[in-house]
Amino acid sequence: MQRFRSSEEGFTLIEVMVVVLILAILIALGVPSYLGFRGRSQDTEAKSEVANGAKVQAGISVTQGQGYTADVAVLKAYEPSLDFSGTTDESLHVILGDAVSAGDNAQVLVYSRSRSGTWFGLRLVSAGVGVGQYTCLGSTEADVDDMTDCISAEW
Repeated sequence: MQRFRSSEEGFTLIEVMVVVLILAILIALGVPSYLGFRGRSQDTEAKSEVANGAKVQAGISVTQGQGYTADVAVLKAYEPSLDFSGTTDESLHVILGDAVSAGDNAQVLVYSRSRSGTWFGLRLVSAGVGVGQYTCLGSTEADVDDMTDCISAEW
């Protein structure tokens, strides 16, 4: 003989609601952290690209024995993995400047925008009083697209 159960098995509405509430709390805590990590990683990627672009400039300056260059073909030949075109916000933009005498190209500014929207710039000065490396950052291109914008020592 088969015995029938008089009660039904399963979860009560309260149990299901508690599980949904716990999941909602976990999601509410996790999403902002994820978005923060994502933004910081995008900024780090842009800083790395700008720093690598500046290293390419320094390498070319040393190997050619002259000032920096804005010639995209020369830059691309030296480091093919970087986009020096300056045609998009995320590509590397290059601006040359003089430090001591006209036409010496002893200053270069390399800048770009991260996918999170922050702009980062790195200025190298190889001659004159302000020899060194200077950084800048901002929320618009106008915050980083001039030599005078990059005056601090770190981002």
